[in-house]
Amino acid sequence: MTRFISGFALRIDRNFLTIFLLGLLLVTHIGCIGSISNINIIPLSAKIQNADNAYDAAEAIVTRSDDAAEKQKARAKQQELYDRAMSIYLEVIAQDADGKYAQRSHYQIARIYKKYYEWDKANEHYQAIVELDPTGYYASEAKSGSANILKNRQLITTELANYQNYKALYDTQKAEGSADAEELEETYDIAATSLYKVGQAYEALENYPQAIETFERMAKEFPDHKRGVQAQYQVGNIYFYKLYDYTNSGGWGAFVKVAQNFPDTYEAEQVVIWLNKAQKLLTEIKQLQDENLQYRSKKARDFEEDGRYIRPSEKWLMARTDVVVQNFQQIARNWKDLRNYPNAIETYKVIISDLSHKKYAVADAYFKIGAFYQQNGQYERAIDAYEDLFDNAAESTWRNEAVYQQAVCYRAIREFANAYKGFKTYVSLTKGDRSYLREAEQILRQYELDQDQDGILFYQELENGTSDQEPNSLKGN
Repeated sequence: MTRFISGFALRIDRNFLTIFLLGLLLVTHIGCIGSISNINIIPLSAKIQNADNAYDAAEAIVTRSDDAAEKQKARAKQQELYDRAMSIYLEVIAQDADGKYAQRSHYQIARIYKKYYEWDKANEHYQAIVELDPTGYYASEAKSGSANILKNRQLITTELANYQNYKALYDTQKAEGSADAEELEETYDIAATSLYKVGQAYEALENYPQAIETFERMAKEFPDHKRGVQAQYQVGNIYFYKLYDYTNSGGWGAFVKVAQNFPDTYEAEQVVIWLNKAQKLLTEIKQLQDENLQYRSKKARDFEEDGRYIRPSEKWLMARTDVVVQNFQQIARNWKDLRNYPNAIETYKVIISDLSHKKYAVADAYFKIGAFYQQNGQYERAIDAYEDLFDNAAESTWRNEAVYQQAVCYRAIREFANAYKGFKTYVSLTKGDRSYLREAEQILRQYELDQDQDGILFYQELENGTSDQEPNSLKGN
């Protein structure tokens, strides 16, 4: 039998007290500096995902009410989401200024500043990218972004002055009758064309309110010009496909004006066809959304009201989950037909989060999200979505194409080693469809060239930024 003397017990008490006090001190210390060290607790990969999700949610804001207060509420919500995304991107940069996510964060912040029409701040973040990696993918995009801002700001200044001068000259010539018909028409054309270019420049800068105002002025002041109807049509396009505003005071009304004010044009014929289609798509989206709400289980509604977690398999009425999946997939397809890709992505995200037990639907959702990101030039996010497909649904029928498209994305962002690996994997697949086999084999043959016979293959030269023509070439030459 083991016996413990009082001295031993005392040592245990003292040791326990020491450990307890150290633990208390550590907890107190962490609590005191929590606001400072908090940014280091969450992994960078999770932070960048949170920022991206907030950005996506902001992009997906839809306006379907003509009520001014509702429109203002939607704009305020969108700005709140953009601000949240920016704050997290800034945390990522502060935590790891030279890391793999820093360039992506700078790029996304620049995109947000452009939406706030703060061009100089956008340029600051573009420049930060170039300084981090002058020859990388994001640097190329940043240089292009800065050049686009400069070009369009200069164009607005030049063409706006041109419009004002020639519009004044036209009004004078017309009032005084001091010019013949040909000269008057030439002055009219120059003024109208310059104003249209101003609208295009504002649109390229993503200053959509100014673009809309300029195109509306164009349609009103130059209704007889060939670009008059195009200007009014473009107002509808901006509302529908950039701002996702389907209201009478927004996109719907803008397209209706095309038919009303320019009735005998090709554009008028097209908007009638398109509005009929859009009406059906939007109506079906609303009906399917309402139907899915009816299929939410009572347990899900109760738990969500209390902020409690519920398993995805318990969120829906058991006999209706297949219908719910089909409804969400149709909603996503309708958003795609409306060219509202942010909402299509958000719909597929709901399938992934709320119907995760429906494996085929989840695999399809991952692939579709990756395809949307890839189409929109967000290659890193497409790569992540395809990787999620491999991790969660490796046997999916989309696997082979996802392998190929992920390699395409790696090539687009100049990660040629990963691209080579992806194309190599695609060629080696033995099951399932391989529609891109010829293209992949051709790329691999090119990547495996070694023209300067230095033992470094072409894809490795590309990765290193060296030449395959000179065996002693240095990076950047």
